[in-house]
Amino acid sequence: MNRERRKMEIQRRVGDRGQWASKTEYILVVAGNVVGLGNVWRFPYLCYKYGGGAFLIPYCLFAVVCGIPLFLLETASGQYTQEGFITCWRKLCPLAQEIGYGYFMMKLYDFSYIIIQVWAVFYLVF
Repeated sequence: MNRERRKMEIQRRVGDRGQWASKTEYILVVAGNVVGLGNVWRFPYLCYKYGGGAFLIPYCLFAVVCGIPLFLLETASGQYTQEGFITCWRKLCPLAQEIGYGYFMMKLYDFSYIIIQVWAVFYLVF
């Protein structure tokens, strides 16, 4: 009886959550989150500063070895727990729930960085 009640509760909660319209929409949102404006205008400068094409080899190696697995870990843990980035760590490991709060603080810093970028673009246009 408890299993059926839990199953109904989970189905009700999943029905309340928004869903992606298509896989393309999901990929575009994830790409927009991963590749920010700072990456677009800083990457050519960093390539020139640190050796041009020679900089691309360790950059791509680091992206393949560290960046992609961490990105897949983050999306998989969110899909597995069906929770946000703060509460999913509480489900995975209650001792590690502060990781979600640390990530939230990092996102607050990112938000202030985005505001400064918007000011720069605003004053550039006007």
